Amino acid sequence: MSRISKTPQDRRNDFIQAARALFNEKGFENTSVDDIAAQVGVAKGLFYYYFESKEEVLGILYEMLQDEIESAVTAAMEKKGLNAMERLSELMAATRDVTCRSSRLMSYFRQERNQALQLKMEKRALAFMTGAMEDIIKQGVREGVFDVDHPRETAVALLSMAHGLASNLPETRTRKELEDRHRVMRTLSERVLGMRPGTLILDDQPLQSQAPDECRSQ
Repeated sequence: MSRISKTPQDRRNDFIQAARALFNEKGFENTSVDDIAAQVGVAKGLFYYYFESKEEVLGILYEMLQDEIESAVTAAMEKKGLNAMERLSELMAATRDVTCRSSRLMSYFRQERNQALQLKMEKRALAFMTGAMEDIIKQGVREGVFDVDHPRETAVALLSMAHGLASNLPETRTRKELEDRHRVMRTLSERVLGMRPGTLILDDQPLQSQAPDECRSQ
């Protein structure tokens, strides 16, 4: 059989996808360059032809995750015929799908020692999500579902509030703690959006990226 020759870009992508799978399966710290090379089926030295370290691959995966979330959010926002509540649920489902598929990576980014990377991720996510949330709020106001005077500021408040509640949870959280956080987020969101109590339904999901615990509960 003739040997299949791959382009440099294809080979580079092979390394990235192999690293992503292994980081999610074993964790970043427990994955070595040897593991990644073995997964691709090549010599370890070839990895260093494309990357300086596995930390460089992690940075690439960070950018990929952000791109995937933004693409998923854009697709949800472009769906036709949805009311504001349905669009909000689509938005949450879209982000949940991407983050749950890479939940262990997301958990690594949240670690205290990766604070700089986490802040960079949060800043980009907030900037992108604010526009989408603002559009949903404006739609809800037109439909009479939300009673809001300042849609953009309300969008920022909701997203910041969700992040604050998530950050206040311990690293190892119980299901009750997650459920309590969801309930508080729902109640506060209803007040900020000017809704009647008990009318906001978000498929039991919070307004932020999911932690591994939340992904397993689906």
